[in-house]
Amino acid sequence: MLSLTRKADYGLVALAYLGQQRAQGGGATSAREIAERFGLPLPFLMNLLKDLVQSGIITSTRGPHGGYALATEPGDITLMQVLQAIEGPVQFARCADTLPVMGKQCQPDQACPIAEVCPIREPIRRLHERISDFLDQVTLEDLFEQRECASMLQIQV
Repeated sequence: MLSLTRKADYGLVALAYLGQQRAQGGGATSAREIAERFGLPLPFLMNLLKDLVQSGIITSTRGPHGGYALATEPGDITLMQVLQAIEGPVQFARCADTLPVMGKQCQPDQACPIAEVCPIREPIRRLHERISDFLDQVTLEDLFEQRECASMLQIQV
């Protein structure tokens, strides 16, 4: 089953809230406020927000009026950027590991052991490329505005 990890899910919840705050003209929001509002574990959320700060998706300000805020407009942040910041390289299947991920080639020793004889290798590679392209097209703005994203993904294997 394909699904978002708890970390990615919480990250998107936090980003959606920061996006709402931005749209309403609000300033920085504390991790504690986000955690309390959505019942998220604060230490887990703080580590997640740290990853998002390091990737440049959000900013962090210290002090009594400090907190977290989106670093740019939601329409400029893709779902792929968010998932890579939270989870690391996005890889659909092992047989896609010769594809560039985040601009890097994976090491040959990580390749699938049956890749040379596998009858579904190329269709899976094409699916990986399509999913990656889709994640690069969907922005936080698309998610915040609850736009229909499914129509953007037309997979032909």
